[in-house]
Amino acid sequence: MEGDRLRYEQALRRGHEALWQKRWAAAIAAYREALEAFPDQPEALTGLGLACMEAGHYEEATAAFRQLTVLRPSDPTPVLRLAEVYQRAGRAAEAAAHYHEAGRFFAEQADLRRAVQAWVQAIRLEPGRIETLEALAQAYRQLQQPEAAIRVDLARARAWVQQGDLQQALEAVNAALALDPKHPQALQARDWLRTQLARRTRTGPLPALPPRGAEVEAEQARAEAFWMLPPEEAKTPMDPIQRALSQALQTLADLVFSEDHGALSEEEWFRVNAGLGRAVDAHSRGQWREALALYEQVLAAGLQHPALMFAVGAILTELKRCDEAAFQLQQAMASSDYHLAGLLLLARCEERYGTPERAAERYLEVLEYIDQELLHKGQGESLRKRYRFLRSWILRHPEQQAALRKEAQQILESPTWLDRMTLIRQALDQWTAETPFRLTLADALMFPEGERLLIELGQAYTWAQEGLFYSASEEAMRILAEMPFAPLAHLALGRLLAWGHRSDAAVGKFRALGEHFLFMEDPYMALAAFDQAIQLAPLDLLTLHQLLRLSQELGDPSRTIQAFIGMADAYLQMADLKQAEQICQEGLDWASRRGLSATALRPFLLRLVEIAVQRLDWARTVEYLERLRTIDPKSLEIRWGLAEAYVRTYQMEPALQEVRELLNQARGAGQLAEAVLNLEELIALLPEEPRLRQLAAQVYLELGQTEPAITHLERIGEHYLQQGRLNDARAVYQSLIQLNPDRAMHYQALMG
Repeated sequence: MEGDRLRYEQALRRGHEALWQKRWAAAIAAYREALEAFPDQPEALTGLGLACMEAGHYEEATAAFRQLTVLRPSDPTPVLRLAEVYQRAGRAAEAAAHYHEAGRFFAEQADLRRAVQAWVQAIRLEPGRIETLEALAQAYRQLQQPEAAIRVDLARARAWVQQGDLQQALEAVNAALALDPKHPQALQARDWLRTQLARRTRTGPLPALPPRGAEVEAEQARAEAFWMLPPEEAKTPMDPIQRALSQALQTLADLVFSEDHGALSEEEWFRVNAGLGRAVDAHSRGQWREALALYEQVLAAGLQHPALMFAVGAILTELKRCDEAAFQLQQAMASSDYHLAGLLLLARCEERYGTPERAAERYLEVLEYIDQELLHKGQGESLRKRYRFLRSWILRHPEQQAALRKEAQQILESPTWLDRMTLIRQALDQWTAETPFRLTLADALMFPEGERLLIELGQAYTWAQEGLFYSASEEAMRILAEMPFAPLAHLALGRLLAWGHRSDAAVGKFRALGEHFLFMEDPYMALAAFDQAIQLAPLDLLTLHQLLRLSQELGDPSRTIQAFIGMADAYLQMADLKQAEQICQEGLDWASRRGLSATALRPFLLRLVEIAVQRLDWARTVEYLERLRTIDPKSLEIRWGLAEAYVRTYQMEPALQEVRELLNQARGAGQLAEAVLNLEELIALLPEEPRLRQLAAQVYLELGQTEPAITHLERIGEHYLQQGRLNDARAVYQSLIQLNPDRAMHYQALMG
């Protein structure tokens, strides 16, 4: 069996190497050999399917991925692979069906964004697939993307029209109008469908059509059918700069025909109009110098508009006049329409004609802007802190600068930039949920192929979600072997080990990750790594010392206090009271020297109380509890504890004063019944103290509980008789006669 395992692993490794080098035939042979040794192994089947697909062996690829779907019936990945094989083989209908099925799996896993991607691919292959369109419309509604949902509703209507069901088409259009009652294309579709339905059923008042020529008839037909155009024909995706430039040119073109002169005089407006239309035309045709000269005339005429500033800045960037471009773009960026594109143009200028350090800083600004848009509210401050640190940190790390510029530029100059950034953000959130790590988009892109790394780690995350922790860890290890210096891969592996309950290995991984970040001069990430290790192993003193040192260096009071307390608790768990006390005293001194609020001292004092109690050092207990009472005078636990410490040290006057105040507080809150239980515990410590019993008897009488009050008064009377305090005893028995007349003779005898 061991021989088979060795043969399998060696063949699998050869297959991976050949696949990476695009030697498809060698990869196929290696994976086949691996499967001969161990059939039904997902990793080998996946590799075989990929290699066969790339080599054009579609039947064998299909068989491999079908086998995977049996082994992993709830995993959408093999289904996606099947869809891709069918697509490459030209079998569009089968590909669309499998993309739809994969989308359904993702939706069941609450991963709507990946479901949407699969369903969109199915629609591209089979545009009239109504089942997929309905699922897609519902998903967009759940994702709160009404414009996208409306586009899909209109596509559903088109599909129903093609099948001849106008009523279903009208229902789809009405669903779109429920999201936006004024949507022009949906309104046009509704009117067209109503007309067609009325003509077909001969119902409803139809206006008589006026006589018109062939050209007018053709134009009307085009208008009626406009809503039937699929979204791809109406709008092509663009990167942020292209989109902003297109918007700017359209805005400037509209200004040419605008009658609103603003603050400009008739003469100034005439001069603006004279040059603006020609400038936009020249710019659209790529005649930059001619367009720039005309734009400068318009600026000189007095027009100040963000669209104009952006258009000028874009041309100056292409002409390598970066300082002038920066001046214009900074003004344009006052408008949110041009902020992101303006930042990107500034980054492009620095990348091509400036300095790499400044380009990296600009890309950090771009990524911070996108991050702020993508992150949930409430995370903005931690995000800003991280980017502030990265701006100074990246200047000292040229390799990370280069990676950031390359990765960010490659994504942000792509028409699908927003989808890609959103997926990166989601992947980061998945791997860091419920951890101290606060990663930014920049953290993902500062290392080569950061986007590809997160995409490949997606399979490991999926397996982990299904409880397949071994497979998930193996996948992460494989990726780590390719990218050994990618911190995100180590972070993901640490999380997988923790999820798989391999705590010791996870702690070691996070501790090593912390050391790596220290080497990279990133103390904040090191702190997060050590913090994660402590969450898994709270008694790890070595990591606690690192955590304490780092948090003190960074001036983070909250984390420093947590580290002190963590160390104290660790020593308490090991019953090392001396070390625990020393750590608490150091923490107390540290917090006092820095003038932290009294609340910050509370956890140290609570643990010092615990240590003093374990040592039966009641004098120290009183000292610490008195300080705690000053910090938190409303804490009943602290004040009853102080009353007990007073009793144990025979300080009866302060003890009685404390108890009286607590009872008065309980009366006001209607909690006397709870308070008397605490009082009984004090009486048990010092049963012969009549004043405590007197307070208890009084409370029981207030609560209407005569029997326990009588019991305490009888004990008080006995105590006074034994002490020879006859007058005090007579007074107690007189009270008892009134409370318990049945025993009056007994009390009279005692008094005699």
